[in-house]
Amino acid sequence: MQDRPTAPELLDAVREFIATELLPTVSDPRLRFRTLIAANLLDMLGRELKLEPALLRAEWDSLGALLGDDRPAPADAGALAAALAARQATLCAMIREGREPAGTHAALLQAVRGKLDIANPRYLAAFKPV
Repeated sequence: MQDRPTAPELLDAVREFIATELLPTVSDPRLRFRTLIAANLLDMLGRELKLEPALLRAEWDSLGALLGDDRPAPADAGALAAALAARQATLCAMIREGREPAGTHAALLQAVRGKLDIANPRYLAAFKPV
């Protein structure tokens, strides 16, 4: 583990360099577009570093409630991701079989909101759940 700058601080520095110093000098439309994408991806990665741990634990708890599984979330991030994928696969199989538990729709909407918080929080303003 490093001290400062932290990973989010490094991401912010690179994104700010791209957006404020590099982008204004790029005149080629294709390269300008790709530079904007790079800055956006750095923003997304920063949000993921900040938000993902809590979102994964919330989804773990939500799926656990749906599936009747009250085991605690694995402490290791890799183990949590693998265990969460297994819970998601179980729920998907139940949905395909027409056995979705009560509350599935609300749980999935919350998971989508979490993904949008990372991918592009501006989409949430226009997010109209069905």
